[in-house]
Amino acid sequence: MVVHRIELCISMVRMAIEFVMAVAETVVIVQERNSEPFSPINRANTPLPFYGYLR
Repeated sequence: MVVHRIELCISMVRMAIEFVMAVAETVVIVQERNSEPFSPINRANTPLPFYGYLR
């Protein structure tokens, strides 16, 4: 019974990791598609990434 629960936990963690990786890849793809070249006009409108929240 304990072994079955551990196997179930491991499979759930694997699925969660795959889900997070898929979402992260999708965010990167969408961000690349929506990126515009920098110019003096839209430079002020470009949001800065939130590096502080990722640490």
